[in-house]
Amino acid sequence: MSYTFSRRDFMKYTALTAVAIAGSGMLTGCSNPNRPTGTVGSKLSPGSNICDATLKSATYNRTTLTCEFEIYTKVSLQVNQQHFQVNVTDADNKLHTYYQGVSGVTIDLVDGSNASVDAKTTVTPTLKVSGIENLTSASKVQVLYIPKMYANGSITDSYSDVYATWDITDAIKVTIVD
Repeated sequence: MSYTFSRRDFMKYTALTAVAIAGSGMLTGCSNPNRPTGTVGSKLSPGSNICDATLKSATYNRTTLTCEFEIYTKVSLQVNQQHFQVNVTDADNKLHTYYQGVSGVTIDLVDGSNASVDAKTTVTPTLKVSGIENLTSASKVQVLYIPKMYANGSITDSYSDVYATWDITDAIKVTIVD
């Protein structure tokens, strides 16, 4: 017994297959390997071939946010304060973004490097951010690490869509030191 597969049947099953594939993508969620997320202790790999970054600890003492990182470079990278950002969502659900150059905010990076860090090197910088309003009332606090600001030193070719994000809300609320 043979079955003739008509053009109409082909189109119908092709459409059903496309819908099934699209639906399965919605069930798995939208994880982006260029923008991995985690919490304190998570090792994240933004861009997968750029670096592995771990946020070892995050503390807040009502004036300064301190975050200790361990970053393994897979390619030559700069690791300085310009590559970090803090996002704070306040109690009214308004997002505030803090990075190098924001008025009133000081971002220091101890053990970072303005020169390129060679590939296959581990660095352990400590990020210190002061000048942010009281973080204890924030509904969410996140630290972002952007390993490459520009591709091959060209400002017009941006890698700013490749970053790692750690949610440190719970970690800093339990470590407040007066």
